[in-house]
This record gives sequence, C-alpha cells and structure tokens, in this order.
Amino acid sequence: MKKFYLIGIGQLVLFILFFSWVCVPPVIAGSTVRFSTSAQLYDIIGGQMIEKFGEDTGTKIDLFISSSGTAMQRLYNQVCDVAGTAERINRSMGDYGYKEVPLCKAPLVVITHPDTAVDNLTEEQLRDIFSGNITNWQAVGGPNRDIVVVAPGKGTAAFRNFSQLALKRFDIKYAIMTYRSTMVVDVVHNTPGSISFITKGSSARDASIKILRVNGEAYNTPGYPYAQSFSLVTKGEPTGATQAFIDYLTSDKAKAIMIKNGILPK
Repeated sequence: MKKFYLIGIGQLVLFILFFSWVCVPPVIAGSTVRFSTSAQLYDIIGGQMIEKFGEDTGTKIDLFISSSGTAMQRLYNQVCDVAGTAERINRSMGDYGYKEVPLCKAPLVVITHPDTAVDNLTEEQLRDIFSGNITNWQAVGGPNRDIVVVAPGKGTAAFRNFSQLALKRFDIKYAIMTYRSTMVVDVVHNTPGSISFITKGSSARDASIKILRVNGEAYNTPGYPYAQSFSLVTKGEPTGATQAFIDYLTSDKAKAIMIKNGILPK
C-alpha cells in the first residue's frame, strides 16, 4: 500500500512539473521589455496587443515610439531590448551580433482628404504630384483646387521608402511636414485638398481618410506597387521576456489581427 502511495505522489509531482512547463509562459512576472518601435509598426500591431501581452505575462513593456532610424539607434546604444523597424538591417550587422526577425509586409498607401473627388492615380501622376510638377487636382481629373502635399519627417522610413519606390530620382516637394510618420493621417483628415502616404493601418485609423488606388489597383490586390517590410531586431539572441514578446508578436493570434487590417505577416 505504501509503495503505491509513493508512486502516486511521484506521478502527481511529475504532472505538476509538466503542466507548469507547458502552460506557463517563459516570462518572469515583473520583468521589463524595452521596446523601441517605428510609429508605423506601432500602428500595425496596435497598443492593445502590447497591453494584452503585459496582462497575460505580468511583463512591463517600456515603450518608445519614434522613427525606424531612432528605434535602431536606441538599440545600438543599448537603451532598448528590441527595435521595430521598417528598414532592413545591413547584412554586415549580423557579424556584430544583431538578429533580425521579419514580422510583416504592409502596403504603403497613398491617402487624401475624404472629400477628394479623385479615386485613382497613376504612378506617373503621383511622381508629378509629389515632385511639384502637378499642383492642382484639376490636372488629374479633380476639381480646380490646389494640391497640398503632406509628408512625414525626412528621418522616417515612410519618407525614404516612398521616395525610392514612387519618386525614383525626384525629391519630394511638400507644403506640410510632420514630425512622426503617422501624424500625416490627422493632417490629411483636417486639410481639404491634401495628399500624403503612410503604411496601411487599422480599419479604425483609416476610417478618417481616403485611400487611393494606384494604376487602378487597390492596396490589397497583387498588382499594387508600394509596400514596406517590418522587422524586429535584437542585439544577440533574445532570451526570457524579450523572446516571449517576439514569440507573441509572431504568433498566429497576432498574425490574424494583421491579416484583418490588410497586413501580410511573414
């Protein structure tokens, strides 16, 4: 009888250990993940996702929202544990221990004021608008109204990527420039005749502006020409709470939210 009692106790201990290993996330409650991210990526993953991770794991997220370049600079200076960026890291950085986790690919959409009568622009028309060769909506089938070009800051990945993808060799000529890339949404919403560009965000955010088709293609069709890729970057192999945070942002649950918002997970 005593022998069977000891076997039962042993099995119970093993079950508890197994259950703990399988069901408890590999995060120590009270730990902190320092996350510096581009404003565009923050728009994609959403504050609610980050808050949910903190609630589920007892982990504090020390969040810093900036441009991709600033987020990477903070990682270089070791003031954050993981950086979210819309710019791919240089291959040589792998030699210095930097690790990149591809996260998603998102359309770089052209946006305008909701009352703009134009629904579609060609790539050539966009180059002419953003380079200053076309300054009135009438030239592209709209009303006789000045075009107000709004651009995110030159230090943002949105500015650099759109310049490379859409402007080719031309410089962007703008009337208004915002400090943070996602600020263009509010400016465009409140400025009749305005036009800008930004990564496709959540449906709630994009409800305040109008997204234009390019060459007749909507942002969610295979022929749409502009997109940005986002990654998570760490210095060295991530461990503990940082690894758990990356696992969460690359989980099926997170991917489902991205797909719902028109974002393609990696």
